[in-house]
Amino acid sequence: MADIAINILGLLITLGVLVTFHEWGHYIAARKLGVKVLKFSVGFGKPLFKKIDKNGVEWIVAAIPLGGYVKMLDEREGNVPEDELAQSFNRQPVWKRNVIAAAGPVANFLLAFLVYVVMFMVGTYTVKPVMDDPVAESIAANAGLQKNQRIVSIDGIDVSGWKDVTWALVERIGQKGSIDVGVEDIYSHQQSRHQLNIANWVVDDHRPEVLETLGIKIKTDWEPQVFSVAENGAAQKAGLIKGDIISGINGQPMASFADVRNFMGSLESTSQLEVNVLRDGSEILFWIYPQKVDDRMMLGIGAYPLVELRPSGFLDSLELAWNETLRVIGLTMTMFKKLFTGEVSPKSLGGPLSIAESAGSSFSAGLVYFLGFLAMISVNLGLVNLLPVPVLDGGHLLLNTLESIKGSPLSGGAQEFAARIGLILVLSLMAVAIFNDFARL
Repeated sequence: MADIAINILGLLITLGVLVTFHEWGHYIAARKLGVKVLKFSVGFGKPLFKKIDKNGVEWIVAAIPLGGYVKMLDEREGNVPEDELAQSFNRQPVWKRNVIAAAGPVANFLLAFLVYVVMFMVGTYTVKPVMDDPVAESIAANAGLQKNQRIVSIDGIDVSGWKDVTWALVERIGQKGSIDVGVEDIYSHQQSRHQLNIANWVVDDHRPEVLETLGIKIKTDWEPQVFSVAENGAAQKAGLIKGDIISGINGQPMASFADVRNFMGSLESTSQLEVNVLRDGSEILFWIYPQKVDDRMMLGIGAYPLVELRPSGFLDSLELAWNETLRVIGLTMTMFKKLFTGEVSPKSLGGPLSIAESAGSSFSAGLVYFLGFLAMISVNLGLVNLLPVPVLDGGHLLLNTLESIKGSPLSGGAQEFAARIGLILVLSLMAVAIFNDFARL
């Protein structure tokens, strides 16, 4: 129940921010270009909150948080007083109507950029792409990838975290040939290159987990191998070095670095420890007196630093945010293209349940992860609304372009027909996404 509550909360915050910012773009553009705004609604259905400001704009928060709208003065939707005709949306030149229509998606791109700026200033957690043993007989295993190798490049492009790796692999979905993967052993620092043969690569339509389908496994549990030794610490004084594997302490076997941490956390004194170490295939016995640091007994050793926090200054964050926004836009457009060409199955589409699940998990993971998710969904919302489908902002841009070519507005019947077709397409897309949500359950 707690997870469901967090998912709902994450979804409400995500949609509330994205919809408000999107409609704010339309609102500001309309006001600046002299179009009268009648309503600004976040959500559909029964109003939960209403207020009319000094300009006569009715501000609404409605019960169904799956969208919103800005209602403008328009002769096609009712009678307009003679003295307000100049403020009517339908009386505006095409360029003004295009600016107002495009302002919503542009606002989403702007929001993504601003969120990324904050995210980079707070600091991004980079999970280093270190692999565990690949799945047997998988594409990764056949390519020779091994445990404790860190992925440093995909197709010649440097990567620093699992997110970079995943995005680079996503771009290759639906393609053939091979993926060039550069790796480095985290202990020996020996580098090598491997070719992932993707001729028969099949991505799960319902849950397109690219790493799993390639057989790549993320390193989550570390064997008790020493990566760092603290200067003048207990381990260094006893003679331990980088690369040593702690196989036992006081007769208790150590299967992972977590076992070592848990054992040391249970100690209450600095009494001598009998530590068994594997070095170059031979077992060596060390006697170590742990040091007491902040009421905890410490050996003075460290595992490989898997996660690192990288805060950036304001100017650097602006550049990073700009590049990240462009990268997400490019990746999203690539996925749209692959959906339309059939390279990616429509079964990979997600609806409200998928968004809620992702929102909840990122919300639980912390501020940085939620900001990244929020920015990504904002870009997706902006691009979806730019699709040339009537009833979406891109559809309005398309109809306005046809009007410019024709030299006069399209007939009322033609506009109504286009709106119906657009509504059918949008509802069909939503139906597929919702069906996929329930199929994943």
